[in-house]
Amino acid sequence: MGLWSMTTMNGGCGKFANGLGGAPGVRAIVCGCSTVGKAAIEVLCNMGVQVTVADINIGTLRAVSELYNGKIDTVISNKYNLSELLPKTDLFINSVRWLKNAKEPMLSREMVASMKRGSVIVDISNDYGCIETFHETTLDDPIYIEEGVIHYCVSNMPSAIAGSTSIAYAAGVLPHLIAILNKGVRQACIEDGYLRRSLTAYKGYLTHEETSGIQNRPWVPPEIILGIENRQLDPAPKTTVTRSDNFYTEFVK
Repeated sequence: MGLWSMTTMNGGCGKFANGLGGAPGVRAIVCGCSTVGKAAIEVLCNMGVQVTVADINIGTLRAVSELYNGKIDTVISNKYNLSELLPKTDLFINSVRWLKNAKEPMLSREMVASMKRGSVIVDISNDYGCIETFHETTLDDPIYIEEGVIHYCVSNMPSAIAGSTSIAYAAGVLPHLIAILNKGVRQACIEDGYLRRSLTAYKGYLTHEETSGIQNRPWVPPEIILGIENRQLDPAPKTTVTRSDNFYTEFVK
């Protein structure tokens, strides 16, 4: 989608992905080496794009560099490094899950304005507050221009390939459904920390801390309402720094 937006007919810089004759190819930054980010890296590398991967985890950067035999560049993701790279970047792909309570954006308007005219930002995450010039778009009207930079910020990009997306989503969810059917919710959540962390509501009670913090609603940790807080649980890291002490009173000891 990002390379499509770079075509001259869409107001882009008109560059060919891997160059043409003596003309240089596209330089891209993939920010956030998540599952989505890794998929973007694979597509861009297969097309011959010169890719730089930005992430806050040095171990993740080392792993992805080894995966591509050092053929991609890697950099720690921070404002200084991104500010240095953006003026030389044709395509910026954002797959960072941004904190909803962050005090300042990852890309300020000034940073976006430093990019070349006709360059492209593709915001896969679509989290408000991450890129200052962001607003959501749709497949019917997918792009807009801010500070001379084309923005592609479609909220549900996989819907463009609904058939493949449905099959892939079902393949990812099916093991969790089978675990719940065979073991029950309690045992499945004991054995799978990520499943337990994903539990949003149970028996009418909110069990998701981030939702509680953002919406100011009471919640109960899934371990407590499932009665498994004293069991040996499969661990899973928290997804964000959002915290909430707004607990249901009936579960407070």
